[in-house]
Amino acid sequence: MYSSPAPGLFSEMVDERPHEFRVSTGAYRGAEVFEKELERVFYRTWIYLGHESEVEKPGDFKSTQVGTRPVILAKSREGKVHAFLNACPHRGATVCREEKGNTRAFVCPYHGWSFRTSGELIGIPDEARYPECFDKSDKHLKALPHVASYGGLIFGSFNPDVEPLEDFLGGAKRHIDIWLRRTAGARYKVATAHKYGFDGNWKFQAENVYDGYHPGFVHRSAFNTVRKFEGSFENRALDVAVRQQGYTRGYPEGHGTLEAGAPLESGGIDPAVRQAYTDQLKALYGDEGTDEVLTNRQFLIFPNLTIFDFNIRVIQPIAHDRTEVYSYPLLIEGAHDELNSNRMLDAQTRVGTAGILSADDIDVFAGGQNALKAEGMGWITLSRGLGKEDVNPDGERVGVYSDETPQRAFWRKWQGLMAENN
Repeated sequence: MYSSPAPGLFSEMVDERPHEFRVSTGAYRGAEVFEKELERVFYRTWIYLGHESEVEKPGDFKSTQVGTRPVILAKSREGKVHAFLNACPHRGATVCREEKGNTRAFVCPYHGWSFRTSGELIGIPDEARYPECFDKSDKHLKALPHVASYGGLIFGSFNPDVEPLEDFLGGAKRHIDIWLRRTAGARYKVATAHKYGFDGNWKFQAENVYDGYHPGFVHRSAFNTVRKFEGSFENRALDVAVRQQGYTRGYPEGHGTLEAGAPLESGGIDPAVRQAYTDQLKALYGDEGTDEVLTNRQFLIFPNLTIFDFNIRVIQPIAHDRTEVYSYPLLIEGAHDELNSNRMLDAQTRVGTAGILSADDIDVFAGGQNALKAEGMGWITLSRGLGKEDVNPDGERVGVYSDETPQRAFWRKWQGLMAENN
């Protein structure tokens, strides 16, 4: 019987031994842990801000968050993408109150200070009443020190010394590249987000993204419904409790994948349309490359970005026991309408706000947060597949579909960041 770590000893909240991997329940509850996560995880590493299609034209903008800090992502008239705090340097008011749009300038609704879409201050009403030597050089919107993109995914960081984005992505770059090939040489365009929230810790949703152990239990009712509509989904293991086909992966950078080992496409597409799409892929990537592209995979970019075959999901922490989730359906520019309609349908019916799977997961998350109020419950275990994984020279670990390989990768990274300056 192990004792729980003392509050504040974050390095001790993850306990890895040869035959067991445990996480303290204290890591999921309490404002102290949450505040340190914001400081040491969300404000020190790269965080997803948006997709290139959301800021395609000069003046395009999107409101988002890094941790609990409000951020504006915008493209300037020069065509450069910027990110800055959504807070007026005059009196701290929220400058932009729209979720997205296009504008020539941002005007603070409190006192009318105005800023270019690059964040530069361009106007102060009745400026003559300020002192003659009033310094405006530090009155621009506060920019994030770093903004970078990979594969159309735009990231930002508040850390001036953050590592290069491609180093941060590490082994996950390969999966982003495969995901991009699904466009058959075109580009993705994100649709309006589906939004939902739950009363639980954000890490419940992060762990769930690549959890291949739970579907046969949590989603049994949904699977029974799907079985009544033959052909609605392909290659789903609907009649077994634990899927045997497929893989999980975990990377030293904290990222992880869940791969079904087969396509999990929704049905209902005209066979001729699907064949034409497949032929496009084969012309670009060959037979083996096409099989790899169409194989279902979903992966988490540490700490809170999930990429599915058909949508992008952002896990937004609000408090230690409150989380919001934004799911953006992914359309392919220039693709057949039937393909894009099917992609939208998948997001709506499966993993969207009213999808047949999301409601099940939310119920589990809320129940888990409530159960953790029992102080006698000191640890949870993430030991499935421990010691049975393949470990590659670059640190990649590969397990079977139901292993907790990616969850352990997440927590190793979390522990490393949280233990700094402990």
